[in-house]
Amino acid sequence: MSVISLFADLDLPLSHPHPHHPAAARAAAATHHTSGLRAQARMTWRIARLAVHLAAGCSRVALLYPLVGERTQRKMRARWSRQLLGVLGVELQAQGPLPRPGQLLVSNHISWVDVFVINAISPLSFVCKDEVRSWPLLGWLVARNHTVFIRRASRSSAAEVRDRLVGSLSCGRSVMVFPEGTTTDGRAVLPFRAALFQAAIDAGRAVKPVRLRYVDHRGEHSDAAAYIDDVSFWQSVCMLARAPRTVARVELLPALPSHGLTRQDLAQVTHAQVSATA
Repeated sequence: MSVISLFADLDLPLSHPHPHHPAAARAAAATHHTSGLRAQARMTWRIARLAVHLAAGCSRVALLYPLVGERTQRKMRARWSRQLLGVLGVELQAQGPLPRPGQLLVSNHISWVDVFVINAISPLSFVCKDEVRSWPLLGWLVARNHTVFIRRASRSSAAEVRDRLVGSLSCGRSVMVFPEGTTTDGRAVLPFRAALFQAAIDAGRAVKPVRLRYVDHRGEHSDAAAYIDDVSFWQSVCMLARAPRTVARVELLPALPSHGLTRQDLAQVTHAQVSATA
């Protein structure tokens, strides 16, 4: 079992006076105001650090990636991802066996942060929606780190992606997919789409289920990282940056052999594993 912890700043809990007493009500309002100012200052500081970190990441990719091999690139990506989580106040807790080369990792999907959470543990390739390319700086970085982009609602794109996945898995490169097809708040796991599981079958590779959860500093479910509904990317960044601390919990589950199973079988079995405690 491996455990990784990245500790971020932790604000002390605030005590609130009884709301029915006038003096207590004024004190509560003052406390709330102070808490709001603290959250705003925290967000501003973290976003400023995030801008610097992104700029540094772009410089490294542009200047150093062409000079080093893939193994060194993976180490650089893991270190940069861990630092990114620290900048955003995200503590990473991971348990379970690390993926072996050439496995198809399958996870529930909550946030754009998921990619960096996994990269901080074990850098690998990802399948992402094509819209990620247009994200400021992050899209450029993601595109230059072995990401496979898929155009949603495009059958030809799905077939092309599957062929690329087979090639990656066959040569020993692990790849992660999010078969729900969208993000959720993490309270439940949507049914898995079976199409991309075919890549593991065609390559003769195992499928490794992964569970993701985000909790707050009290250990309760947190929506701070959730990138859902009509929330814009910028709003999502701000929500995460405002939170006192967010904990990303990752469970790396035992791999499932793909031999003798259909893609529908693999999708159902994997979904049962991932949704068991998600």
